[in-house]
Amino acid sequence: MRLIYLLAGTISALFFMLMMIRGRNKEGLLDPLDNDAYPIKGLYTAGLGMQSIKIFALKGKAGSKLRNVTSLYYGAKYSEYYSRMIWAQVLTYSLLSFSLFMLVASAFNSGFFALIGIIVSAVAAYYFYTYISNKVSERTEECEKEFPNAISKMALLVNSGMTLNDAWKKVAYGKNGTFYELMQTACDEMDNGVSSIDAVYNFGVKCGSAEIKKFTSALVQSLEKGGGELPMFLLEQSAEIMAFKRQYMLQKGEKAASALLAPIGLMFAGVIILVLVAALQSFSI
Repeated sequence: MRLIYLLAGTISALFFMLMMIRGRNKEGLLDPLDNDAYPIKGLYTAGLGMQSIKIFALKGKAGSKLRNVTSLYYGAKYSEYYSRMIWAQVLTYSLLSFSLFMLVASAFNSGFFALIGIIVSAVAAYYFYTYISNKVSERTEECEKEFPNAISKMALLVNSGMTLNDAWKKVAYGKNGTFYELMQTACDEMDNGVSSIDAVYNFGVKCGSAEIKKFTSALVQSLEKGGGELPMFLLEQSAEIMAFKRQYMLQKGEKAASALLAPIGLMFAGVIILVLVAALQSFSI
């Protein structure tokens, strides 16, 4: 078995180095990547080199899903770029993990290390592939939490006589957080010549929440009609959104209660075991 591990490790390591050389001409594409989200990004040239081989190309359902989440997180303009960088990351860490553990398995003649190598490769691929999806989910959850309060403030400001753009900016720069950063991005778009309708629509898409998309779609329709009924529309939406907030908090409470079931069950099992042990000890005496 040692020879098999050695061959697998050596071949995969040589292939990794060959792919790094092959992808070296694309090294400049890695410069814009954030070091925290893309650790040791200099190695990703191997993944970029592998993508030029048909079997490792980003395609099918995996490619579509990755492009969708990167479009939500980074914007449609940069979706293709980040999709390919993430795929390069997945390929790089999977192959590197497999190579290293196979060489270790050959050194110790251990099937355990070979099995760990396969598992680590799969876990690395899954982690980096789903990283942006998890970030999108976190952002969506944070947006849904801040959404009701922000719209309530906006409704009050518009009904006090402010225009939608002024009210939007007032709310956007009134607090910190992901939701407000997305609102600020919409402000920047408006300042750069993008229409309020398009900026509001883009904001709804980036939040990734069905409830926020529903609101922004309704707001866009109101603006397209001229915005004459905007104050009343925002008041009505504010009432509906507060109902959504109550439902959201109830769902969070149910999830928290469900999460407590496991530790409570373990504690209960522990108490039962202690009682049984004490009872058996008393019988033995």
